[in-house]
Amino acid sequence: MAKFLFKLGRWSFQHKWIVIVLWLVTLAGVAGAAVTFQKPFTNDFPMGNTPSIDATYSLVEKFPGEGNPVSAAGVNVVFSAPEGQTLAEPQNSAAINRVVDHIEANLPDLTGTERFGNPVEVSPALQDSVIAMMTEQGLPEETARADAENLALLSDDGRIGYTTFTIDVPSSMDVTDEHRRVVNEAMDLGREAGVQVEAGGAGFGDPIMIKTSSEIVGLIIAFIVLIFTFGSLVAAGLPVLTAVVGVGIGVLTIVIATAFTDLNNITPVLAVMIGLAVGIDYALFILSRYRSERERMPADEAAGMAVGTAGSAVVFAGATVIVALAALAIVNIEFLTAMGLSAAFTVFVAVLVALTFIPALLGVLRDRTFAGRVPGVAGNRRKRDIRSNRPRRQKPTMGNRWINFVRRAPGLVMAVVVLSLGAMSYPVLNMELSLPSDSTSNLDTTQRKSADLMAEGFGAGVNAPFLVIVDADEVNADAPALQPLILAQESMATEGEPVERREAAVTASFLHTVGQLKNVGGVKHAQLIAMNADTNAAQILVTPLTGPDDQYTAQVSHALREQGMQITDATGVEIGLTGLTAVQMDITERLSGAMPTYLAVVVGLAIFLLLGVFRSVMVPLVAGLGFLLSVGAAFGLTVLVWQEGLWDLVNTPAPLISFMPIFLIGVTFGLAMDYQVFLVTRIREHYISLRVQERENPDPDTPRAISRLNAVDQSTVVGFTRGARVVTAAALIMIAVFIAFIDQPLPFIQIFGFALGVGVLFDAFFIRMALVPATMFLMGNATWWIPRWLNRLIPHMDIEGTALEKEWEARHAAEEEHRKKMDTVNS
Repeated sequence: MAKFLFKLGRWSFQHKWIVIVLWLVTLAGVAGAAVTFQKPFTNDFPMGNTPSIDATYSLVEKFPGEGNPVSAAGVNVVFSAPEGQTLAEPQNSAAINRVVDHIEANLPDLTGTERFGNPVEVSPALQDSVIAMMTEQGLPEETARADAENLALLSDDGRIGYTTFTIDVPSSMDVTDEHRRVVNEAMDLGREAGVQVEAGGAGFGDPIMIKTSSEIVGLIIAFIVLIFTFGSLVAAGLPVLTAVVGVGIGVLTIVIATAFTDLNNITPVLAVMIGLAVGIDYALFILSRYRSERERMPADEAAGMAVGTAGSAVVFAGATVIVALAALAIVNIEFLTAMGLSAAFTVFVAVLVALTFIPALLGVLRDRTFAGRVPGVAGNRRKRDIRSNRPRRQKPTMGNRWINFVRRAPGLVMAVVVLSLGAMSYPVLNMELSLPSDSTSNLDTTQRKSADLMAEGFGAGVNAPFLVIVDADEVNADAPALQPLILAQESMATEGEPVERREAAVTASFLHTVGQLKNVGGVKHAQLIAMNADTNAAQILVTPLTGPDDQYTAQVSHALREQGMQITDATGVEIGLTGLTAVQMDITERLSGAMPTYLAVVVGLAIFLLLGVFRSVMVPLVAGLGFLLSVGAAFGLTVLVWQEGLWDLVNTPAPLISFMPIFLIGVTFGLAMDYQVFLVTRIREHYISLRVQERENPDPDTPRAISRLNAVDQSTVVGFTRGARVVTAAALIMIAVFIAFIDQPLPFIQIFGFALGVGVLFDAFFIRMALVPATMFLMGNATWWIPRWLNRLIPHMDIEGTALEKEWEARHAAEEEHRKKMDTVNS
């Protein structure tokens, strides 16, 4: 591959205008296609293949006129009277009427108004009608009153009340700014009248806002880091330029994809975040190698050699990132698969741009590539030194000083890294996961205030209702569990109107299910709320004691499902658990369950590939274990800051977004392998060179074992010194790009940017630049050991370009010999 990439890099250098025009035409073409074919991104997170979603399909089928309760745009408007007052007092009730009247008169698409109105008036009327209806059906008055109380819209003390309605749009994500404006105006009317008014529910979420400033901040910081890396304004601009072109093509292609499939609007944000980071880094690695190769080669061959050596590492690192992102499809959740594949495609484009566009630009700039030198930066001489013709003093680089410190105390460095990252990983044991809800919104939002008021007035479970669907098509009329209820119906039947046994069994199954669900631990109440027109299905509202972000609520959902299976065994009816709370919990558990498989696939594949690259057992193992340490520490710090609220750095600590961990693992692992490859290939490259020299010029006074050990130490010092500056710059650029996204208003993007930033920090500086070289010094000649049988099995992958280097040196030596002969002949 290295030889092919050498030819590709040199061809791109020599045919620079063809390459540049092709990339610019591609960018313009996808931009035009995006404008022509694009459809709006959605706010939806498509999810399927879970028990709760299956139950939802069953509910929609059995109750065709009621829509999908999971995607319904329901809104709760909550009222709270001033301290010491009740909502029934005239001035407060009048304030509520102003809010309700404004919504009724001005809100388009108002529907679902069965419980809409002033709760002071609607709640008692609703409760009375429920009691009357249920007692007429022969149910005990005690049961009727309990059901009525559970549907109350006014708290027991009369201070908190709420009203609810639905906006008639296809899903909660289709609520418009006009809808929100009317509700906000209505709330302001109530507040002006002295009542606290808040709103929440699926139909009143804030629209997802994406700020473009994060990308700009990240690019500016990257440009500054590149100036300190190359000491040149021109060279600093090249990686930024190529990254923008690559990300532009990748993201515009994602926009085109909206014409063929629905994509949520977070998808391109993640593609931009990851694409910018890797695009700049990959160009940085190739450009840095070009600078070193240019000292001994013509410009076109230096470009080819840079692409053949550093470019090989770019291909391998990019492939690792792409595999890690594409492997998110293992989870089998639609929106996560779309995010992973979109980001993977953007990385793929970034790799192609780095391999071709960079050498093409080098062909245009040639010796002006490192123009615009900044005095005193990256080894450039200061102006006063130039004027006085003072020679530049060669000082040990920071990387050289660090690696020599590690060489002197490798055990200490290893212990500090392992113990510190291990300690930071401890909070992971307390990690809580959930999907966003009103109960986890920022404290200063009206959604969070409405949820808190609802919990205060009606119990935390009011924010986490479960909906049970009972499908009685296969009811067993002879089931012993149903006989008492069937007999009760027959005994209550009037003379001459016999009860049809199957109908009685269906009704009995509904009542039996309600009774069994009430007995589940953690359930506050369960009640029958609807039967379909065919009287073969029913809906049961189950209210838990705890809220949606409480881990105990997840245990309640498991208990309800277990109870449902027992009911099925006893009666033959099918029980399904759905509702927004159940759907979110299923997704969280699906993600948690897929994590071990995903981690095994990604880490296992990478270790196998690293075996082929480095021909060593210990290097891939240290790389994999080091990653686990760094990602564990990143998780731990993220839990401390965003979940536990460390030092009040965030205003609303809450459980982490449930799909953040698996995405973080995939992206961080891919990026971690970047640094592993770029740093360790430099070390191995020098080690192989030393081993070749040893074989060609053996020293009979030096025992072989000692010679090998010295080769490991020396190659580690020299290789690290050569690669440390570039890897440090690459890591700082990635950290800057990711941390800049903390400024986004969307909590998921904020947390993801923070977690990725600290993940790269720990992995690049603690693992790759401390633990990895420390273990090399400790292991000595065992660093590059591999069993012969394994060496034969694993395919060879020469990403250092060793064969390419040998071929070029042989050709160069032959050319030099030929030149000398010609000079001799001519003389």
